[in-house]
Amino acid sequence: MKPNALKSKLALIFVLALLLGGCTYYNTFYNARRSFKDGEKAQKRATAQNRHSVGKNHYENAIKKASKVLTFHPKSKWADDALFLIGRAYFNMGEYVKARRKFEELQASFAKSKLVDESHYYISMCHYFSGEEIGAINSLKSLLESERIKSKRKAQASFTIGEIYFERKEFADALIYYDKTLSEFEPDTLSPITRFRIGECMWQEKDYQKAREAFAQVEKLDPSLDLLFESKFKEGECLYILGDHLKGMEIYLELSEDERFSTRLASVRLQIAQGYYFSEELSLAMEENLQVTEGYARTEESAKAYFRLGEIYQEVFVDLQRAKEMFESCSNEASRSEIAKEALTRNANISRIAEYQEALSDEESEQSGKSLFLLGELYLTQMDQPDSALAQYLALANRFPESEYAAKSLYAAAWIKENIIQDPTGAEEIYWRILSEYPESDYLKPALGFLEESPESFGIEADNAERIYREAERLLLVEHEVDSALALYERIIEEFPHSLYAGKSAYAKAWTIEYYANPGDSSAIFAYQTVIDEYPESEYAEEAKIKLGLAARAQPTLPAPRETTPTQEEEDSTLMAQPDTSGPQIPKAPLPVQRGQFVYPETEIMSGIRGGVVLKIRIEFDGTVSEAEVVNSLDNPWIDEAAQEAALNTVFDVEKIDMKDLGGWFLYTVEVKPPGDQDPHTDQTLPGQQQQ
Repeated sequence: MKPNALKSKLALIFVLALLLGGCTYYNTFYNARRSFKDGEKAQKRATAQNRHSVGKNHYENAIKKASKVLTFHPKSKWADDALFLIGRAYFNMGEYVKARRKFEELQASFAKSKLVDESHYYISMCHYFSGEEIGAINSLKSLLESERIKSKRKAQASFTIGEIYFERKEFADALIYYDKTLSEFEPDTLSPITRFRIGECMWQEKDYQKAREAFAQVEKLDPSLDLLFESKFKEGECLYILGDHLKGMEIYLELSEDERFSTRLASVRLQIAQGYYFSEELSLAMEENLQVTEGYARTEESAKAYFRLGEIYQEVFVDLQRAKEMFESCSNEASRSEIAKEALTRNANISRIAEYQEALSDEESEQSGKSLFLLGELYLTQMDQPDSALAQYLALANRFPESEYAAKSLYAAAWIKENIIQDPTGAEEIYWRILSEYPESDYLKPALGFLEESPESFGIEADNAERIYREAERLLLVEHEVDSALALYERIIEEFPHSLYAGKSAYAKAWTIEYYANPGDSSAIFAYQTVIDEYPESEYAEEAKIKLGLAARAQPTLPAPRETTPTQEEEDSTLMAQPDTSGPQIPKAPLPVQRGQFVYPETEIMSGIRGGVVLKIRIEFDGTVSEAEVVNSLDNPWIDEAAQEAALNTVFDVEKIDMKDLGGWFLYTVEVKPPGDQDPHTDQTLPGQQQQ
């Protein structure tokens, strides 16, 4: 064979080898990509619950074949595609850590690849779906700043940032990115859901007019059927809240006639019933709710219909028996639903109403004042019926002006007028009544504050009874001046008969006689009996009954265990030296639902002060704190002031507070720690509560 012919033949063989080798790894990648697409097709048909498991075999096969490309042909032009496909497969299977590693590997190994920007997006989403919200936000924000990222991908990134803020209930920030998605980028198919989310943010911000406008725009953006229904439904709710009941009804009637939403008809009919109720067409409202109970038995919608019937019987017709029957039916319809739990609570409240009303049947009953007060508290804090609560509070003050709860009831009535009914003139009248009829009560200070008056102008001193009581405690426990303390307790009883400190002082007097005066006769027994007779409605009367053996303590306080077993002699001496301290004190505040943040004063950081500031706080009927006074200071006025500010920004769950104590004082501790002084191994009990 001639040399030139041999060279040509060898060159042809080499080219064929290259082509065959290229075809081999391309075919391998092609098969990997086909398996990946098969996984995507299967996943599209899956439900949200089993999304990650469906198509898993296809994805694993894709990973296996793409890995061969990387193993045997790491320098090929398909290597970056194979690596990206592996990352996508892991991502679709929900294995976000593995996916992120592959995308990061692509960025490190193929910095000039056209897939680097796409991998950036998927890295951000891996952060997001792994629960790393801050990492996701930072990554997505940097993506938005990149000039190489396409507008549609930026829209997805911006929307995702909005979603993260929305889930964190940071609605103002969410709105910024939802608006950015629509105004700065190409949202494409994201437009309907983004507009819907804007409506939801406005709803959460209680701007129902703007929420309604946003929900109304969704229909124009070609939404999915589910999103169309949800947006129309929410638009109707906004109209109800805004008072446009007729337009709201029009929307729900339109939905009820649309066959596409036949599976959602029960919830629509509930809203139609509400529309009749708002329009004061009670018979139609009740009929519509009854039809829901009959047509959709054993559903949550049926339970809601029974609940609304119960509300009508209770609030409109004041037929507690029929209301109770409806609430019982509600709890039987869908026993595990939230509405059923609420119905059980309503039933319990009706039983308590009956109990209090029975106590009121005898107008001269010693418990009548207390029963009226508790009835008012029940209406206000448990049943959201401020008008009914107001009636009970004012009835108490008018019928039982000598009651221990009279001044507190007037304060509660003024609070309702001021904060719920928005009637400052009515509130002013009641606050003047407190000044006129109960100037010595514990509610003098808030009355003066509202009226912008000073105690000196009335010749009185705010919080006088409390100040005297604290002085009596100091004389007794610190100075051991028993007679002086007894004299101050007696002064409070005589000069401040309507103060809550009157009953407390009577009990403290009896307790002091028993443990400090040692009269050797029946003086202590007589003093405890006086508490029962003079303050029958108070908690101190119950404590006095326990002292005299007339009642048993429901939950006795067990003594703390001792490190060593004492001798009989030590036990006897301990009993003699340590008097009973079970007398009622200012109650401790429960754990807050929203703890005010303690902001360490910058000027005091170098001091390194840490500890707890104990405060006396007034918890109002809605769980907010209206007053905070330092009881135990850390001897630094700036630290104390910051603790007061934290306490004033704290909110409590009123359902966790004894109703008779609401509107009164509680002890609360604000924990003080310099910035950065946090031990990750300490327990997560809310600051200030472990000491209580």
